[in-house]
Amino acid sequence: MKNTLIAASTLALAGYVEAVPSVTRAEALCCSELAQSLPGTFHAPNSTAYNTLINARWSGTSVLHPGCVVAPKSATDVSKAIKIISKNQCQFAVRGGGHNANPGANSIDGGVSIDLTYLNSTALADDRSYVSIGAGITWGEAYDAFNSSNIGFTGGICEDVSAGGVSLGGGQSLFQPKRGWAIDNIIDYEVVLGSGEIVHANTTSNPDLFKALKGGNTNFGIVTHLKLEAFDFDGLWGGEVFVSLNGPQATYSQVQDQMSQAIVDFTANNHLDTDTAVQLMTVYLAGGQGQIVNAAFGNTIGQENPPSVEAFMNMPNQVKNEVGPIKLADFVHKVSEFQAKGYRQVTSSITFTNDYATVREIWDATDAIYNDLPQKDQVDWMISFIPQPQVQQTFAAKNGGNSLGLTDAPDQIVVWLTSRWTDPSLDQMMYDARDKFVTATETVAKAHGTYHPFLYINYASPTQNPLCGYGAESVKFLKAAAAKYDPEGVFQKLMPGGFKLSKVTC
Repeated sequence: MKNTLIAASTLALAGYVEAVPSVTRAEALCCSELAQSLPGTFHAPNSTAYNTLINARWSGTSVLHPGCVVAPKSATDVSKAIKIISKNQCQFAVRGGGHNANPGANSIDGGVSIDLTYLNSTALADDRSYVSIGAGITWGEAYDAFNSSNIGFTGGICEDVSAGGVSLGGGQSLFQPKRGWAIDNIIDYEVVLGSGEIVHANTTSNPDLFKALKGGNTNFGIVTHLKLEAFDFDGLWGGEVFVSLNGPQATYSQVQDQMSQAIVDFTANNHLDTDTAVQLMTVYLAGGQGQIVNAAFGNTIGQENPPSVEAFMNMPNQVKNEVGPIKLADFVHKVSEFQAKGYRQVTSSITFTNDYATVREIWDATDAIYNDLPQKDQVDWMISFIPQPQVQQTFAAKNGGNSLGLTDAPDQIVVWLTSRWTDPSLDQMMYDARDKFVTATETVAKAHGTYHPFLYINYASPTQNPLCGYGAESVKFLKAAAAKYDPEGVFQKLMPGGFKLSKVTC
């Protein structure tokens, strides 16, 4: 019997190595043990489930080929997987929603992929004070689950992003001016540590881990479930307004001037209307379809036409106006159309103090980068200006604080590049364009004295260093938390994806 098991194990190891040549012997051994310990969640190369799960990524740039996939159905399953991975010193990756374009962020070549797809439960507390959701659920799914409950909660604004991913980074939300980042509204994390231990992190249990997770990225453990503050919520008034910029250059410049001023004015006055949030996007469409400006906004108490969005409602050259009463789930599905799957993507961002000249010159600088692309007709090029009013940072201290280092930040704007294409031969051109975007926007902001080191980690590119942007005090705190909760360095040494504290020098 023993010899039979050894022979079967040897055949299994050979099979993993043959199916995925980048698999090491240790990783093949991991896969073999995972197959035996977690048979209901294990998926071998070339199986239908394996192929489905490895391709379930927002961007083709992040589709890699692990030696095997484990799709746990409970925190206990995750714990078993981590114990096997740690024992055998296997490289691994974790996927929540797969909404990160950086290669290796949520997948791996040759190692083990832990896919949280089936950690997608939802529950509303009996007293309606919080919702409990699985870390693998996407925000679109979460909002759909509560769409008829007249309950709101502060989560992400893109339908395909997972709760787990947002819970480790920040979380842009329509409720942000009134309730802070999504992470400021989390009241409990369930986490699997590098040892395999399952713990809870909140204001009374492991409070330092609780704070560290809120912005600390993939450095401490695997979040499996979380609880978010909930509140009564009847729906939004909001939507999107689209403007065509395919007319004369003078008209284009006029729209740029007006919209730059509009987003700056909105940011400066957001503290007067914390029920409303806005994002402004400019898009060059592939195939010579031209350029549009898109303003997406929502008022979270359902007020029609609040004065704070008048400038966006009255934008010239409108080609579409889709604004009115709307459910949060429907709003998120609608505004996510520019984030569709099936493309290759790059993202990057910087942050600057709210300032008209900076916005206007960044707009020009990013236009110039796009216009210099040799194959620009094959690229959708999207730049978003996202207000970060000072009032939203006042919520950082509630629920145990966060690690973003923004408590004293002034009114700011995050400018976010997200660009997409389909031809893999254009990858390097787009990586270069992404890096030019960072250099150009930083140069403009520094010239105006408005540059801020904060980088929203969920938008950051692999060439950026967002953890340093939190400040030296926060980095010191995060490193201490990592040493305490992951003393063996499982998430530093074995999980290459994400931004690692062990690599931070600032």
